[in-house]
Amino acid sequence: MQASIYDVAKAAGVSASTVSRVLSGARAVRPESAAAVAAAVEELGYRPNQLGRALRKQSTQAIGMIVPRVDNPFFPSVVQHTEESLRHQGYALLLCTSNDDPDIEAQRLDMLTERQVDGVLISPCHQTLSLPAVRRAAERIPLVQLDRSVGEDAYDFVGVDDTDGIRQLVDHLRSLGKRDIAYVGGDRGNWSGAQRHSAFLAAIDAHRPERVLLASFSETWGREAAEQLLTAPTPPDAIVCGNDLIAHGVITTATRLGLRVPHDLAVSGYDDISTATLVQPSLTTVRQPVGDLTAQATDLLLARIDEPRRKARKLILPTRLIVRGSTTQAGAAAPADGVRVPAPSTDVLSSPVQV
Repeated sequence: MQASIYDVAKAAGVSASTVSRVLSGARAVRPESAAAVAAAVEELGYRPNQLGRALRKQSTQAIGMIVPRVDNPFFPSVVQHTEESLRHQGYALLLCTSNDDPDIEAQRLDMLTERQVDGVLISPCHQTLSLPAVRRAAERIPLVQLDRSVGEDAYDFVGVDDTDGIRQLVDHLRSLGKRDIAYVGGDRGNWSGAQRHSAFLAAIDAHRPERVLLASFSETWGREAAEQLLTAPTPPDAIVCGNDLIAHGVITTATRLGLRVPHDLAVSGYDDISTATLVQPSLTTVRQPVGDLTAQATDLLLARIDEPRRKARKLILPTRLIVRGSTTQAGAAAPADGVRVPAPSTDVLSSPVQV
């Protein structure tokens, strides 16, 4: 006979309601109680009755997700972690892409709403143009933004501290003696593009406008921008890139022009995507805590499903500087694992900050 929730409660020495809270993740319980429930579930082979729970809650047990693209390795990683997190909570994931188009994004939001998913996770493609559709969807179903935002405090959001991430990069380059630092980033209409651009300007005491180029988060743009910067009469000695794809393009163009990275030009990226260690030299970058980012976002969404009228929350997670060969000083040996971590103050992931 299949074990029931009451069997789990008895084995764990807790109430059935505590077991339910642990399995749903809707509310926090004491760590020792959660551990006891997990052990009892494993020992008894308990499997929750998803159909019965769905009928009681009038739930489809499905969560919609919209990301801007999947050709940037950062977003497939986000999707994979999200799917794993939701699967453990008994939910299926329905994935859509907006192709960085607010009109397509709005269509996908309407479709997911009409299909009566229990909630939506979205990384909006534009701060202002995405707002009407996000607002309309949030009035109908629970919605949480992750990584990118429309910038309004009325909606749950989980992101990272881009200001500190860019500051770490600039401080690192200055520690190497770099003084003429350029920036190549994405469009300011994009949340991440705006945050990282503003962070760079704040980290640089006096910047030269011609050293700051903005367009898109693509490798193609990285190549084009590098061509413009590196063929100037006085090229920069370092380039901070708004993401790793841009950095890949910058390194490609620098190599084609006969420049040695990092000897003639230091290059840094952002995100620490899967290809960051494949490019030559391997890429210095800022690592986003993708696992924590998606776990916090799914927890917020499930809490929103459980309490639709609660006050919106904004969680900002710390980043981590990863130093590799694209900025290593000339003559310096790269560490055996290809990663040199900075001082502990920039290497330790702390708890998320609620803003």
